[in-house]
Amino acid sequence: MKAVEAENLTILYSGQPALSDVTFTLEEGKTLLLLGPNGAGKTTLLKTIACFHREYTGELRVFERPPCEARELIGYVPQSQSLNERVPLTALEVVAMGGVYRKGFVHFRIPGEVIEKAEKVLEFVGLGGIGDRLFRELSGGQKQRVLLARALMSDPRLLLLDEPLSALDPSARAEVANVLDKIKREKGVTMIITTHDINPLLEIGDLVMLINRRLIAFGRPEEVLTDEVIKSVYGPMAKVIPVGGKVYCITGDFHIHRGGEKI
Repeated sequence: MKAVEAENLTILYSGQPALSDVTFTLEEGKTLLLLGPNGAGKTTLLKTIACFHREYTGELRVFERPPCEARELIGYVPQSQSLNERVPLTALEVVAMGGVYRKGFVHFRIPGEVIEKAEKVLEFVGLGGIGDRLFRELSGGQKQRVLLARALMSDPRLLLLDEPLSALDPSARAEVANVLDKIKREKGVTMIITTHDINPLLEIGDLVMLINRRLIAFGRPEEVLTDEVIKSVYGPMAKVIPVGGKVYCITGDFHIHRGGEKI
């Protein structure tokens, strides 16, 4: 089945295009790595697929439905987690949130079956035994895996991840990348992952899309990740380096947040 289909998709903010004329198809079970410089429209595309943003023209379907009719099939992990860390939530309570949201409210008494499932999902992401620790006391990599676990509580068929490796040290990036690989292999979840550093994720990426306010390239990594394409997006200093049958990208990309929102 086609997990995501876009045809001549143009996403608007206040009537002005933020991302123009995007056409692609992502089959169920595949992982798409979404690349582009700061402000290219990566987060905008994720939010539109997740039905957080609804101003667009063209066609967009998620599992053959309009995005807002497929919300229960979608898990979304934003780059900036919005938890108020002054509230002393444990890791287990944060994960359980993914199983107790119902019609806009949260159950204050978490059902036993949700607790049991949250413990299993924490184990799945390699964090069994830390459920009682406060979320705010965890390392950056542990927090990211807790947020992944929270998204998995709803058994999504499509997982949208916005820069899941950003601001992590190399060891934590490897841990999170390993969990994403495990989700792909063992759960078969379709994933779209935005990233400014594709290298740690190349092993799990079936397809790569490059955007910069419009679609630049879409296809298998070996088709898309060429010097010509990378330089057209990131400028003349960007390059692709082949090593042992694989390619590594140097883009020099970085992120600037304007007004607290990233596009």
